[in-house]
Amino acid sequence: MDLSIIIINYKVKEKLFACIESIYSSKPKVKFEVIVVDNDEIKSLEKDLLIKFPKIIYVKSPKNLGFGAGNNLGAKSATGEYLFFLNPDTKVSDGTIDNLSNFLNKNKGVGIAAPLLIDEKGSPFKRQGSQRLDMFNGFFSLSFLGKIFPGPAKDFYLENWNKKTNKEVDVAPGTGFMITKELFREIGGFDEKFFLYFEENDICNRVKDLGYKIYILSGAKIYHEVGASTSQYPAAENEFKKSRFLYFKKYCGLPSSLIIEFFLRINRYVLLIVLILVLTFLFRIYNLSQSMSFIGDEGWFYLSARDMLLTGKIPLVGITSSHTWLHQGPLWTYLLAIVLYISKFNPISGGYLTALFGVLTTFLIYKLGTNMFSRKVGIVASTLYFCSPLVLLSDRIPFHPAPIPFFGILYLYAIYKWINGNIKYFPVILFSLAVLYNLELATFILVFPLIMIGLYGLFKKTLWIKKVIDKKIILFSFISFLIPLLPVIVYDVSNGFHQTIIFLLWIVYKPISGLIKHSASIDFKIMIDYFGFNLQRLIFGVNEGIALVIFVVSLIIILSAVLKKNFRVFDSKTLLFIFVFFSYAGIFISGTPSGAYLPIIFIPTIYLIALATEFLINQKSTKYLGILILVIILCGNIYADREIVFGHEFQDRLKATEKIIGLAQGGKYNLIGKGPNSQFESFTMNYEYLLWWKGSPPSHIPERTIIIVREENGMILVTKE
Repeated sequence: MDLSIIIINYKVKEKLFACIESIYSSKPKVKFEVIVVDNDEIKSLEKDLLIKFPKIIYVKSPKNLGFGAGNNLGAKSATGEYLFFLNPDTKVSDGTIDNLSNFLNKNKGVGIAAPLLIDEKGSPFKRQGSQRLDMFNGFFSLSFLGKIFPGPAKDFYLENWNKKTNKEVDVAPGTGFMITKELFREIGGFDEKFFLYFEENDICNRVKDLGYKIYILSGAKIYHEVGASTSQYPAAENEFKKSRFLYFKKYCGLPSSLIIEFFLRINRYVLLIVLILVLTFLFRIYNLSQSMSFIGDEGWFYLSARDMLLTGKIPLVGITSSHTWLHQGPLWTYLLAIVLYISKFNPISGGYLTALFGVLTTFLIYKLGTNMFSRKVGIVASTLYFCSPLVLLSDRIPFHPAPIPFFGILYLYAIYKWINGNIKYFPVILFSLAVLYNLELATFILVFPLIMIGLYGLFKKTLWIKKVIDKKIILFSFISFLIPLLPVIVYDVSNGFHQTIIFLLWIVYKPISGLIKHSASIDFKIMIDYFGFNLQRLIFGVNEGIALVIFVVSLIIILSAVLKKNFRVFDSKTLLFIFVFFSYAGIFISGTPSGAYLPIIFIPTIYLIALATEFLINQKSTKYLGILILVIILCGNIYADREIVFGHEFQDRLKATEKIIGLAQGGKYNLIGKGPNSQFESFTMNYEYLLWWKGSPPSHIPERTIIIVREENGMILVTKE
């Protein structure tokens, strides 16, 4: 056998068949064999391949090995003197194979011969072949500097050579090249650490280092449909970055590779997201020490965190919910305790903590939105999130619902990864869900998308459901779910299981009892007004009507896209629609217009609008309309009154605290709340914390001096009884 042609298949069956047909049609004079390595996870190629091409040598890989390892596997079955590694998204022109093999046969000093790559019109690609990739070339050819200083990049990519003549190069395109089997074995084949990309740079370096030359032959041509195979692999971009780092690490050392990789990661998207993150942080900390909210319920957590730090007694639950037999989880107390310890109990530190969660959530929206949808959606969504007046308000309140969007997006992304085959994310799903429940009981709403998806998987007998039935996955999932809820479970053991079993029974009982009694527990007008007002603050702070139009139109656009795909749950848009439906429906059915529930809808709403905006931008007829809408939303939200506090500003509370201290005159006193909302236990807890912080805490046993605090008519009134 003169020649072995090795082709890797990955989800490109039709293009592979066209490639093989072109090989036979080109009628090589050399005796050759074709070896197809099937890298596809689902092995459905063999039967059709061998029926159409019975002489083909079919090699079934155990999994997707990647380009280099797949070719090495194919080379093990090769009997030819020469090896021709060929991409499946190519078509071989007449005479190409013979020209390559004859050139290698006549020129023993040549190690690799590659064909000229042409497009569908027969014109050679401008860039094919390159100089050796080193740090200097990397800086100018792989980064944004190539556009600012195009000269070095053009030289590196050999753009100006006459494509009608043979060209000696340092690196030949990996699309197709020929090498002797003897030399291939001498250099050790492909380095299998390179899963995808940069294999040709590596193998050509090793060939050159042995003193051989590398040529691109003008008389040998193949048509190449760029990216047809790699586009089928969702992690291609990440693999490119990983292989790039491995290449520079191998040839430049670890310190240099870290430097150049950091630099190469800088592009317009990176610069844009860095700008968005900086603005996100600045918007959230601006005037925080003056205008931060600090209501009584927030004071409850501050006192709980303080007592934990000072006494060492770890609280097992948090503040009571609207149903006094139910408590929120203690997680926010633990998180708050960390920043209070670092800041020496400064109350403003809680605002910085929620601001940090806001920045981290904005980054996750970009990063995970890019993975689930597109980079454009990631940028648009992070922009909408950073400037939303309602999100800004939430991120400036040191209160337990603030981290919900952060863990909510982790929950959404983990489900997305799980239903797309990555079973390792299933424990992350349960961990995120447990954390969300710990932060706010109302997030139990988010269990229902998981239940719906699970039932769908059971009905369809999907692979991602079957993979869950694994001892390790079950164990890790149980531990992941248990750890965040462990304090609550310990509390329940001696408190009648109100937080767990009774809560679950109550969740089932409440809607059923409402239907049986035909109760009008849901005031539709109140709930509609609640959503309308808060959609304005979330989407477009300037006008409620425009905000509603944006929301409804976005919903229609995404629903149309979902219906076209027949509700395929594993599709990211379908998954998002499910989350939008359950988050809004769950809050509406609860009948409670609570501000603590709002963070549940932040992430699905922002992504919904970002996807609709991308849809408009991607259409030629509506491109500028989509950009205009985004700019109007951005400007409108920055201009809008953000209502950055609930009621009184932090400085107002601090002034009232100073007045209380003045009235106490250094003696012992009781602090009592009167007026609206004073019936709640937590009414004065914010003042209690500030008074303790200032060194003059109230007494909790009866004293002769009684100081009364009222909050009414927009004022804080402090009097001595």
